[in-house]
Amino acid sequence: HGEKWAANLWVWNAPRSGFPGSPKNQEVVDRNRAAGKSPDDGQKKATFTNTKTDERMRNADLYFQDTFWSKFGFQDTVLYVNTYEGHQWNVKVGDNILKTFVIDKKPNQMYSI
Repeated sequence: HGEKWAANLWVWNAPRSGFPGSPKNQEVVDRNRAAGKSPDDGQKKATFTNTKTDERMRNADLYFQDTFWSKFGFQDTVLYVNTYEGHQWNVKVGDNILKTFVIDKKPNQMYSI
């Protein structure tokens, strides 16, 4: 029988960016800016709100494509996600997709059901 051990270790070879307060190497930022390189990696921010006005959405779930992301019903909170243009987000109740949102070019997007 014995014991099973498992661990995940993520290693980056540089500071991670994309979150508030992330460290920046000002020399690299200045050099890239002078070379005309944009720091934008294409990441978008999306906000999903259940307005609680459509009874069909009482027990909704939010999916990234076919992958469950979070509960999204009347009792659940507003959802904030980092995503990219072209990503598809589905609102499902049971196995039925009731609404689909596709991320566009805008940096900040708000979606309501």
